[in-house]
Amino acid sequence: MTKHTHHHTTPPAPDSTEPDTACEETRRLLAMPAEQRPAWLNQFLHGMTIPPIPATSTNPLLEVVMANTAHGEKHARLNFPLDRVLAAAEHAAAAPAHKLGYGETEATPRLWWVKDDGTYLMSNGQTPTDTPNTSGTHRHVVHADGWGPGTDARSILGGDDFRESLDLTRPLDADGLTLLGMLRDAAAHGATRFRLDAVFDDHHMNLTYTTE
Repeated sequence: MTKHTHHHTTPPAPDSTEPDTACEETRRLLAMPAEQRPAWLNQFLHGMTIPPIPATSTNPLLEVVMANTAHGEKHARLNFPLDRVLAAAEHAAAAPAHKLGYGETEATPRLWWVKDDGTYLMSNGQTPTDTPNTSGTHRHVVHADGWGPGTDARSILGGDDFRESLDLTRPLDADGLTLLGMLRDAAAHGATRFRLDAVFDDHHMNLTYTTE
């Protein structure tokens, strides 16, 4: 298992609503002992404490996230299929031109981590053959498990859409290993998943890359 860490800027705090019936069911599940809760809920909570949920709340899960954010940090864990992440990275590495993100001045190969329709990684490479596929989405995009098109990731990533850049060619450590090199090495040794762990507040984001 390989691990690397970087610091980035985070989006502002989230905002969301749920239907009343969903709210009541969520309240009931949150009130259960941890061993009786559904596995998906325990995975979502991931060590967060459960505060008193106001009777007027329209989104109990958001209350949990915000209460934990108030203590300093939020945590999110995303898993991606490694083969598709590597394909997007190779596309970026081979592209003759590269798109620039906000505040970027050097056009280099990067993966963009995006939150809008779900959350996903995508190549910033531009080639003459890049066109949307039959579903209208662009190629070289890989969504996180459980956060595909049509999903709303505000509960774990905050309210605003954002884009973070993951540089593929800058060394991650003193040994000179790059993110592209890490992905290639992991795939060559049989790894199948790329994990992105984010720890963030209103000002900073710390990302940890893991393959397994």
